[in-house]
Amino acid sequence: MRSAIGLVVVIVVALFGANLVTFTVNEVEQVVVTQFGQPRDVITEPGLYFKLPDPIQKVTVFDKRLLDYDSDADPIYTNDKKILLLDNYARWRIVDALQFMQALRTENEAQARLDDIIYSELRKELGQHELAEVIATNREAIMDTVTVRAAMAALVYGIEIVDVRVKRADLPPENEAAVYNRMRAERAREAMA
Repeated sequence: MRSAIGLVVVIVVALFGANLVTFTVNEVEQVVVTQFGQPRDVITEPGLYFKLPDPIQKVTVFDKRLLDYDSDADPIYTNDKKILLLDNYARWRIVDALQFMQALRTENEAQARLDDIIYSELRKELGQHELAEVIATNREAIMDTVTVRAAMAALVYGIEIVDVRVKRADLPPENEAAVYNRMRAERAREAMA
C-alpha cells in the first residue's frame, strides 16, 4: 500500500517537473522564448519543446492565423469636400513574432497601431478621389492601393496586412436629410412635368 502511494507521489512530482521544463507549440501558434527578458529563440514549427524553468525562461505565444481588425466609423473628407462616415475592416497576421513582440507586445497594441496606419492611409487615398469614385466606380482600386501602402507601413512591426476593405460608407446624418430632401424635390418636379 505504501509503495503504491509513493509511486503516485513520484509520478505527480515528475509530471509537475516535466510541465515546468516543457511546452508545446501547435500548428496555429508561433512562440518567442526569452531568457531573463532577452529573446532566446523563435519557434514556428509545431511540436514539443524544452526550456529552463519559468523564472529563467518564459514562453510568449502568438497566433499565426489571419486576425481581424474592425474599426469604428470615422469621418473622412473626399477630394470634392464631401464627408463620409467610413466603417472599415482589415485582415492581418503576425509574420515576425520577435519583431512583433519587441515593437508591440500584444494584439491589443497591434490593433491600436493598425487603427492609426489604416485610417491614415484611407484618409490620404480617399482625399484624392471624389465621392462618386469612392462609392461606385473606383472603390476596388482605391482599397488595393490602401492595402499595399498600409502593408508596407506595418512591416516594421512584424505585421502583414493582407486586405483592407470598406464595410460601410455613409453620409453624416445631417447630410442624409439634405440629400433625401433634394431627391424628393427632384421627383416632385418630374411628377409635375
